[in-house]
Amino acid sequence: MMQESLAVLRFAASFLWADLKIEPSEASFFATLARELGVRNGALVEEILRAPPDPAQIDPTRVSPALARLVRQVALRAIASDGRVASREMELFDLLDELLPDQPPS
Repeated sequence: MMQESLAVLRFAASFLWADLKIEPSEASFFATLARELGVRNGALVEEILRAPPDPAQIDPTRVSPALARLVRQVALRAIASDGRVASREMELFDLLDELLPDQPPS
C-alpha cells in the first residue's frame, strides 16, 4: 500500500505544480493528504513536493484500475486546494482522466 500511497502523492504533486509554484494552501493540503494516505515520513513528503515529479513516476497508464478512482479524486482536490481552478489544470485533469484505466465494476 505504501507504494500506491506514494504514487497518489506524486499525482497530487503534479497538479499542484501545474502553475509552476506551490502556494501555502497547496502545501498544507499536501501534508494533510499524506497523513490521510498513511505516509508519515515528513522528509519523504517534503521531497516529493520539492519539485514536479518525473513524468515516468506519474504515468496514468500504469495505474491499477483499483487505484484509478482515488487518483482522480486526489487530482481534483489538488486542483481546488489553492481556491482557484485554472483552465490548464482542468486540461491536465481531462488528459489524466482519459488515460487512467476504467474503474472496476462494483
